[in-house]
Amino acid sequence: MTISTYTNLKQEVEDWSHRTDLTSKMDTFCQFAEQIINYGYERGGRVIQGLRSKEMEKRESQSFNATFFPLPTDYIEMIALEVEYSGRRNPLRQVSPQILDSTYSLSNGSNPRAYTIQNSQIEFRPGIDASAPYTGELTYYAEVPTLTSNSTNDVLSATPMIYLGGMMLALSLYAQDEEQTDVWFGMLNSAMKGANKNKGKYVLPQVRIA
Repeated sequence: MTISTYTNLKQEVEDWSHRTDLTSKMDTFCQFAEQIINYGYERGGRVIQGLRSKEMEKRESQSFNATFFPLPTDYIEMIALEVEYSGRRNPLRQVSPQILDSTYSLSNGSNPRAYTIQNSQIEFRPGIDASAPYTGELTYYAEVPTLTSNSTNDVLSATPMIYLGGMMLALSLYAQDEEQTDVWFGMLNSAMKGANKNKGKYVLPQVRIA
């Protein structure tokens, strides 16, 4: 069966697990898989890195009108932040909060050059006055749109085995089947590593720490 929708996916989970008595748990298994896709998973010292493929890239035009600007609700990780001035779009440098405070002026009146992220906000330096907003663009990795309220999404279409592996891992944990848990952990880890090689054109910013 081609796995192209959540309905297909749930049927495959039933077929692979030989369990037809866990229908009421499928949304929970899916949410577990999506948590791993978004943020990764650690078990017994072994780590699955979160998915950072081109299917999770999102671009948003913004009007930045304050020194502190809220991150999108589905934000995971920044790829690029650009603001327009001097007739062009200018990439800003991402730094740690400590470097932002020690290196960049807080005062308004000049164009922003850097930013940091903390407490679910972007902080610009120099600051931005509400009376003189900047047009710009955010490019970031976004949380996968959940299949519990969508019939499909780009990650399922591109890498269905990641969803299958994640849900089967959740089912194996629920069933307290250690052997199958190890099998599906390994399968999911391999699938995630393979998909993470297929990133988009952007290079993640190197955050200056000190």
